[in-house]
This record gives sequence, C-alpha cells and structure tokens, in this order.
Amino acid sequence: MMDRLLLLIAVTGIVYLALLVFVSSSSRQQRYVLRLGQQWKAFGERVHNERLQQLLNQSGLSISAAKITLFRYAAAFLYLLAQVTGDFVRSEPLSIYDPLIALLILVITSPQRVLPFGWVLSWLHQKTLIQKDGELISFIRLYENNRLRKRGYVEFGAFCAGTANHFSYIRQDLYELSERAVDEGTERAIEWFCSKFPENHMFINDIRSILLATEGMDDDHEAAKYLQEQGKIITKISSDQYLKKWSFIGDISTIINVIPSIATFLMIVSLAMQYIMLIKGNFNGVGMFQ
Repeated sequence: MMDRLLLLIAVTGIVYLALLVFVSSSSRQQRYVLRLGQQWKAFGERVHNERLQQLLNQSGLSISAAKITLFRYAAAFLYLLAQVTGDFVRSEPLSIYDPLIALLILVITSPQRVLPFGWVLSWLHQKTLIQKDGELISFIRLYENNRLRKRGYVEFGAFCAGTANHFSYIRQDLYELSERAVDEGTERAIEWFCSKFPENHMFINDIRSILLATEGMDDDHEAAKYLQEQGKIITKISSDQYLKKWSFIGDISTIINVIPSIATFLMIVSLAMQYIMLIKGNFNGVGMFQ
C-alpha cells in the first residue's frame, strides 16, 4: 500500500516539475495561461445548454448553464477519480458500484423535470412566477391609487420609473416601460410590457385592458370613474393570487409533512428485513419445526 502511495506522489511531482519547466519564462507562461483560458472558454461554449439556461433564468438564478454542466461532470469525475485512486493505493480491484454512483450523480443533477434537480428548478420557477404576479398586482394597485388622487396624478412614464425601485422581479421591465412610454408612446409601451408575460397568463389580459382603456381616455374624471368600476376585477385578481400563493405553500408543506412518515415506514421495513435475516441465520438451514 505504501509503495503505491509513494508511486502516485512521485508521478504527481514529476508532472508538476515538468509543467514548471515548460512555463518557466514569463512570456511563455502568459501565452500558456492565455491559451488555457481560450480553451476553457471554448469548452464552456460547447457544453452550454440553452434549455438549462432558460430554466435557470426562469427560476431567477443568475448562473451560467455552462458552469452547472461543468460542475455536474466534474463532481462525477472527481468522485470516480478518488475511488480509483483509493482502490489503486489499497491494491483492490475497481468496484462496479463506483461508476454507477458517478452515473447516479449525473442523473440526480440532470435538469429533467422528473429528476431531483429539475424538480428544484421547477419549484423555483413556480415560486418566481408567484412573486412576479404579486408584484404586478401591487403595481396595478399603485397605478389605481395614483389615477384616483384628487390633487392630480403622475404621468404614466414618470409613474413607472418612480415605482420601479419598489419591486424586484419587474423592476427592469418597469424602467424599460417608462422609457418606451416616452419614446414610442404609452399604448405601444403597454403592449410591449404585457407581451413579457406568457400568453396563457391568468390576468395579464385584464391588466392590459385596464391600462390601455385608462390611458386612452382624455377626460380624467371619466378615467377615474372607469378605474373605480374596474376595482372589483382588481380585487378578484388579488384574491385569486392570494389563494394561489397559499395553495403553493400548502403543497410544499404537505410534501415536508409526508417525508417523516415515508422515512419511518422505510425504517420499519428495513428493521423487519434485518430481523428476518437474523432469525434465518440463527437456524443455519435447520427447519423451525424439526
């Protein structure tokens, strides 16, 4: 065992010494680091997964898909390398379970929805959508209060820019909405903002209709009256969003509550199997009723 360990240390030292000799001069070292950086960047582009990147963006995670992919394969490779090195040092044959465990690492970290990492991304995506919808409702509430002010209201573009800092998920969209309202007009800006949400969104069409109708009215009193009439729709949207949020939290709570029960059941089954094997071992093949 010690001989094999010393052999590994010697090989590692020789490789490290050869690398130092190869990049001994500063100019050669700079070229080597630059070439290594270019190769690493090219490798990252090759393993870039556009679908995974889309899932990460939808989940609110500002992480590169290439980094996630590299981490997945690096974790599996390092585990396999550590096991192979350990077996070599101990003079033991390679276990068939080591490649299987490395493959299991890749499977668990796969972005497929039915697998653990994919399920986590799907959960984060759903959470982000609920938070974004909540901010959209808060925005339309602030817009309603702004237009119903008795001492005048803030113009749409300035209002969007002024309220954007109060939000996290729609902040950048509101800033761009403010700029587009000035450059392209309010109607086209509202259409662009609503197009940022999915076509099958629950209430974005209601928001679009309220904004377009209100901003399209020249009479401020008429617009205020219209908003008061639409207050019931806004209230219903808020109520539905509240129920959706707590339904989502309830589903997560149910899963968390079920986990201990499943773990207890598996533990009982495991203990029962161990007890049966213990009894079988004590009889040593002798029948119980002989």
